Amino acid sequence: MSKQLKRIGLIVLVLGIGIGGFRMYHYQEKQKMIAIAHSKEARQLYEDYLKQEDPNAFTSRGFIESYEVNEDSMSYNPMGGLMIQLIINNNKDMTVSLNLIDNGDGKFISAYYVTSKEFWETQEQHQKE
Repeated sequence: MSKQLKRIGLIVLVLGIGIGGFRMYHYQEKQKMIAIAHSKEARQLYEDYLKQEDPNAFTSRGFIESYEVNEDSMSYNPMGGLMIQLIINNNKDMTVSLNLIDNGDGKFISAYYVTSKEFWETQEQHQKE
């Protein structure tokens, strides 16, 4: 093998290791976000908020039947916390977005909640009934 071919092989190897390490780091970060978003404490925060918006949530009388965490939308907020989007009743247009901030005592708080137009309209319609 020529020297030039060895150098090219070494460069490709170093780049491959670097890219692989970068991808592994991002995979591990994503797994951490998923674990936080699905934790018991986070679910309690979601459910408390949803019951605040719909006192009959998760019952036959409420307009909120179920929710799921949209794992594709999760990201860390540069100001702190984890940004989450909840999909309500398996309707991707009916969402609640929020941020999870670790309170330091094992519990989470949220600085904001943003509901989609579909959520708001459904809530308004349900309140009129």
